[in-house]
Amino acid sequence: MSLKSNFQSTSAIIRGIGHMAASAIVSLFHRPTRVSFLAASREFSRVYLRKPHLPEIPTGSLIDDSATIRLTRCVRNEWQTTLVELAVIVGIARERKAANIFEIGTFDGRTTLALHLNTTDARIHTIDLPGGKPGSPGGNTPGYLFHDAVKDDRITQLQGNSLEFDFSPWFGSQDFVFIDAGHSYRNALADSQTALRLLEGREGVIVWHDYAVMPGVTQAVEEVMPHVQSEVDFGWVKGTSLAVMVTHVGKPLKLSSEYSGEGKVTTKQAKADSHTTSSVAD
Repeated sequence: MSLKSNFQSTSAIIRGIGHMAASAIVSLFHRPTRVSFLAASREFSRVYLRKPHLPEIPTGSLIDDSATIRLTRCVRNEWQTTLVELAVIVGIARERKAANIFEIGTFDGRTTLALHLNTTDARIHTIDLPGGKPGSPGGNTPGYLFHDAVKDDRITQLQGNSLEFDFSPWFGSQDFVFIDAGHSYRNALADSQTALRLLEGREGVIVWHDYAVMPGVTQAVEEVMPHVQSEVDFGWVKGTSLAVMVTHVGKPLKLSSEYSGEGKVTTKQAKADSHTTSSVAD
């Protein structure tokens, strides 16, 4: 695990212990607080102290370590991917010859730019909150790092909350999905479900950032695994905070009935059908 990963995990544990210590003192004299404290202790141990369950995968099994890649904006800010992680992400996309890439969580566009530099004709869609919104990259416009650097039209910037955005036009059309958006369990689970739908019926790769660092992300990634019913490799890239899911050659992604979009009406289709029915009735 990287120094960043260790620091973030340790900080989270220290904060949790501090809150729990105060509750522990009060719980000695107040039964309801004692019951609450014991429940919180169990939850803390389950979420923060448990070990990640995905098997570790060496980078060499995913990318060609000797291949040359192009990187820019190498000075990393807080929460960005490390250079090793960035190399793994773009290396996988290039190794798989990804033609359609979807990034959930643009932030400043550093990863988007790296994907663009290392693919020749891939179409890249990336989404984040509009600039100035809570959670947007420092109040800046999402993807501002590639706005002046990219002269072609291969990158499409989408804006919106990934919990509410209608991704249905892209379902079943992507080869590579990178997730680095909201890190709560709710956000990470929703984004993971979206990523699976984007890849459903195709061969490809999903990469998650902050696995084994953010408890919500770690839990969400591990919970979606049972819903994948085709042959894939799930793993934690050694020395990084990246989790990956790679479909086997000749084995398109197949999902459980709970997650699958096959035969289901999308939100966009439902609205269109409703409008058509209303027009006919009129």
